[in-house]
Amino acid sequence: MRPFNNIMLMSNKITIKIFFLLVLTFPYLAATPFPEVKNNITSVSGIPSPVVAALFQTISYTPENDQKIDSVIIPLKRAGRLLLVEANVDGETGNLLFDTGANNLVLNSTYFRSHVRSDASSPSGITGSVGTVEQITIDKIEFANLTYKKIKADLTNLGHIENSRGIKILGLFGFNMIRDFEIILDTKNNQLKLYRIDKTGNRIVSGPSKFRPDYSQLFKTNSNILFLSGKIGGRTLDFCFDTGAETNVVNSYSSKNILNTLTITRRSGLRGAGSSRSEVLFGRMNDFTLGSKRIAGMETVVSNLEALSDAYGTKIDGILGFNFIEQGIVCINFVKRQFGIQFMKGDEK
Repeated sequence: MRPFNNIMLMSNKITIKIFFLLVLTFPYLAATPFPEVKNNITSVSGIPSPVVAALFQTISYTPENDQKIDSVIIPLKRAGRLLLVEANVDGETGNLLFDTGANNLVLNSTYFRSHVRSDASSPSGITGSVGTVEQITIDKIEFANLTYKKIKADLTNLGHIENSRGIKILGLFGFNMIRDFEIILDTKNNQLKLYRIDKTGNRIVSGPSKFRPDYSQLFKTNSNILFLSGKIGGRTLDFCFDTGAETNVVNSYSSKNILNTLTITRRSGLRGAGSSRSEVLFGRMNDFTLGSKRIAGMETVVSNLEALSDAYGTKIDGILGFNFIEQGIVCINFVKRQFGIQFMKGDEK
């Protein structure tokens, strides 16, 4: 495949992902203040080399800290149901959205206009043309106790997301920066915990007790995107694990047996980053199971996921977003390809 086509595919992927950020955050447009988190974070020490992956290749970047850190606790802020991390990118201070549905580091062109740009394209997404996606190189990015240098990032206009929230968003990142850690996401305590792991996926040093999940499964992955198996109506489906989605999604092309298990409450025409509109249905999942655990009543959007499936190169039956993530504490290990969750007590329906 020629380089230009590679760029277009990557750009379309970014465009479609931004569309779903707009669609899935639509019910929660008002920014929700989050309790101030003090900066005196206690780190037990250390950090591995994270990975930044493009659509067709994976590139490793090593944090340039004065001393190695074996673990770090990153406080999370919220805007609605979005998870944010305070960061400094080339001297610009603001927030990065933790979005595991994003394959690469994506930055807001509003704040990085002076950077040298390359690989420009103007893709069209689900709702029409969104604008230009380009690439830049960041000299330094810092969040929590982590520092990365000379990292390539995709650049596009995220102003529509930023304006809907009333909060400064420098960009978004997913597993690309932290996949060489054991990752523990605890939304109840608003923390992202990272533990440096070796080539076999085990923690480098002993620290807090080992994570003991109530349920675990081996996950599929395509570059930095994680896919889980779950069941609706007794049928096994493939879901994208997406912390940037405030609501779960079920593909509108699913079978009637699956769609009939959902309770539809309303429909709405939503506008993406372009001028076109797309209609989605809002409702609730009544028959979702993960292993032997049945989780009922999660908010859900029914929408066409065919374009997103094409962009990811993997058939997606649905998306598991914040409604799923808040069900418990999640642990992810990319080396072992292991997903685990400790369910919140009292959540069993």
